Amino acid sequence: MTRSVLIGMFTALAATSAASAVGLAPVGRGFSDALYVAQAPGEQRLLVVTRTGVIRPITAKGTPGRPWLDIRGRVGSEGLEQGLLGLAFAPDFATSGRFYVNYTNTRGDTRVVEFRSRLNAARVNVRTARVVLSQRQPFSNHNGGNLQFGPDGMLYIGFGDGGGQKDPDNNGPNPSTWLAKILRIDVAHRDRGLAYSIPAGNPFAGAAEGRPEIWAMGFRNPWRFSFDRATGDMWIGDVGQNAVEEIDRAPAGVGGLDFGWSRREGTDDLKGGPRSATETGPVTQYRHGDGDCSVTGGYVVRGGRVPALEGQYVYGDWCTGKTWAIPANGSGPNREITSQLGAVPGLTSFGEDRKGNVYLVTSTTVKRIRA
Repeated sequence: MTRSVLIGMFTALAATSAASAVGLAPVGRGFSDALYVAQAPGEQRLLVVTRTGVIRPITAKGTPGRPWLDIRGRVGSEGLEQGLLGLAFAPDFATSGRFYVNYTNTRGDTRVVEFRSRLNAARVNVRTARVVLSQRQPFSNHNGGNLQFGPDGMLYIGFGDGGGQKDPDNNGPNPSTWLAKILRIDVAHRDRGLAYSIPAGNPFAGAAEGRPEIWAMGFRNPWRFSFDRATGDMWIGDVGQNAVEEIDRAPAGVGGLDFGWSRREGTDDLKGGPRSATETGPVTQYRHGDGDCSVTGGYVVRGGRVPALEGQYVYGDWCTGKTWAIPANGSGPNREITSQLGAVPGLTSFGEDRKGNVYLVTSTTVKRIRA
């Protein structure tokens, strides 16, 4: 074998190794009850949402900064799944200052509230609060809580089924309740009698039955959904009952899909019954075993900073901290990547910054996926 051939082989192997390299870089530490991390348009700092009702920036030293938003007096967090659960910035935040939070109040009911802030403000004036919508919660668990602005500029809001075992009120397939749904509303405009407007294209808008805010249905507890910044597809991690954790996907712009709860848990029959015309099965799922117990939905990696995961949806399990990746275009199998990232037990959330970097959050730490 010639020297030039050997050099070519080693060069190719080195390139392959570099392309497959992936790990986690520490970003923040010392937090308490952290549930999410986000970055506001026009700002450099990362903001960490904590369940007890405080949002803090990560300082240059990687430690918790002084509270940016403090609504502890309004937030009830007695139950494990209660508290300040979601944060989303309006696309025009740099000029409007509008952002939105989702929390359970001191009675345990959901509130989605708008606040306003200046760019890089040290602290938010809580007197700017405007309640956008409210939902009574029959139990303390399955509150959903995620908020995301979609590529269409609309605000999407995730609700669990209201709690209890096996959806006792049968909210999953019921279009007359927000529970077990993902809503889509326009918070930049208002219809008469509402603090928002109903966007054109919502499946029940103008219909005789069904809540007009509903975009998708059939969720037990959609613990983190996100949008693929390249395609606009919505990816959802839906927490299972006793056996199956699932990942769902809604193609960009397609509303009205029914993801099956509580007739089904993943692909298994639960209560059973005929499939509706819009029922859609999971993209992938995993069963409880070896400690796995609760899915944490993630993000599709984009931007070219982590070639080994480019174009793949990354998600994990809260209990074991295992992580997986699946091609967003459906061209390949689901694969476990725990051996590359390392286990992250207590994986409460994923997050994404403006450049497309993806972060993993535990109750005390924030880490970034790196090449």
